Amino acid sequence: MPNDHSINLRQDRRQWLKTSATVLGASLLPLPAVGGEPQTETQVPAPAPQVHAAETKPAGHFFTATQHTLVEELSETIIPADSHSGGAKAAKVTDFIDQYLRETVDDNQKALWREGLRLIDLMSQHYNGKSFVNASPQERIEVLTVLSENHEMTDLPEVRFFKELKHLTVRGYYTSKIGIHDELEYKGNRIQQEFSGCDDQGLAIA
Repeated sequence: MPNDHSINLRQDRRQWLKTSATVLGASLLPLPAVGGEPQTETQVPAPAPQVHAAETKPAGHFFTATQHTLVEELSETIIPADSHSGGAKAAKVTDFIDQYLRETVDDNQKALWREGLRLIDLMSQHYNGKSFVNASPQERIEVLTVLSENHEMTDLPEVRFFKELKHLTVRGYYTSKIGIHDELEYKGNRIQQEFSGCDDQGLAIA
């Protein structure tokens, strides 16, 4: 993936959407009819593209297992673990987002997340030749950088999704135990043993 110049997402997406449509179309082609020339021993029929059935999501969850894993890696790319504190994955940010989307009554937001996750994976396949989950940490950053550098294109669903992803990732992280106590080092309310007052002497009275 080139990183020496900014990528125009609007122009580039036409190619990866076209590629996706081509792959989908090939998977829906009918199998060749039985018959025709007899196959020799050295002839091996090409395997037909597999069409996977729609994945079911666990009861009581918004994400499927595959989507859950993808959101884990997306959120961890945004807030990774470091020597100071755990990242989004350790803070269970994906569970927070899953619950939020499961409980919201905004069907447009739910649809945006489903479509956004699909588009993110298409982008990764286009730029890196592999799914986002299978990409290296640097390759993941590069995919999200494309979205970040084209943040003004809010008519594109993947850009709107990325904004939502960042918002809920930050919200989920900094309302978690790891975000509050480990990252921010919040110690909670404490009782002062004595009142220290202040050094302001006020105005002198003549």
